[in-house]
Amino acid sequence: MKTSHNAIADWLGARPPALKRQVATYLALAFGLSWLMTMLAIKLHAREEFLNFGTAGPALAAMILSFRGKENSSGGRWARWWWFLAFLVICWIVLSLHYLWRASERLEIHLDPLLISPAIIPAWVLSGFCSRDSGTRALVRRLVHRPNRWGLTALLALPAMLLTLSATAHRFGGQLTSPETSGSRSFVVADATAFFFYNLLFVAVLEEPGWRGFLLDRLQTRFSPLLASLLVWFPWALWHVPLDYFRPTPWTWTQYVLLRVVFLIPLTIILTWFYNRSDRSIQTTALFHASMNTTPFVFSYFPPAWGLVVVWVVWAVIADQMWKFDPCAE
Repeated sequence: MKTSHNAIADWLGARPPALKRQVATYLALAFGLSWLMTMLAIKLHAREEFLNFGTAGPALAAMILSFRGKENSSGGRWARWWWFLAFLVICWIVLSLHYLWRASERLEIHLDPLLISPAIIPAWVLSGFCSRDSGTRALVRRLVHRPNRWGLTALLALPAMLLTLSATAHRFGGQLTSPETSGSRSFVVADATAFFFYNLLFVAVLEEPGWRGFLLDRLQTRFSPLLASLLVWFPWALWHVPLDYFRPTPWTWTQYVLLRVVFLIPLTIILTWFYNRSDRSIQTTALFHASMNTTPFVFSYFPPAWGLVVVWVVWAVIADQMWKFDPCAE
């Protein structure tokens, strides 16, 4: 049996097959589109809200490469436009309220008309579930479908684990890290809800169709789930660099290494585990992605409780034998 090192060496050294071209093209588009839009927003001194354009590269790259030019007869001519408008309104409301409440810390309602523009991309991605193109439709239908038990598990597993251990630690005098939120209870709940849906619509929906739905999906036809996870992790971590550097509170290099190198590896493996367990559901990984981005910012938690993630990874790898390549995936 070939080792992981030999498998990668053989793949890199071979003449460019369709899979290698797809991976290279996807990475070029995902990085190119995201970094170009991010740099344009920075050069134009755009408001922070418009940096959300820079997150869209992975989903757009996946949709471009999934396009087949073959019409699906079941797709109505105007159905996608109606769904696009519905999703556009939802995304616009979420984006407006998220930034408004974060800035004012008051439960008020005001919709910024300028924020319709960054809401266009997630709305267009989501409306792809009824695209008349068969390739686009097949991709996005794995994101927009009826919720199932794996989606619910992905949504609740991480906060349930962290909160259970944190409550136990607090009972015995453990020091909790509290989110930097203030205001009435109703405001805190509303702000946390808006923050979750922001992470779902403007982060997970714009990343997961690419990193898991396209890249991981194809890498697993050649490599084991564990090795494919590591091959997704490296470009995924690197892709974040401009967004992390130009965020309102830039990270130090220590923070970057801890969060994008050390901690992102086990999270990438868990995302692969959810993706495979849920029969390649992008919705499931999107819900976990949004949950992991939201939990530490809206709940008080015991920092050592994050060690449970490592335990989870070890269990998942052993239980599913993720180091084994499944030739049936090809």
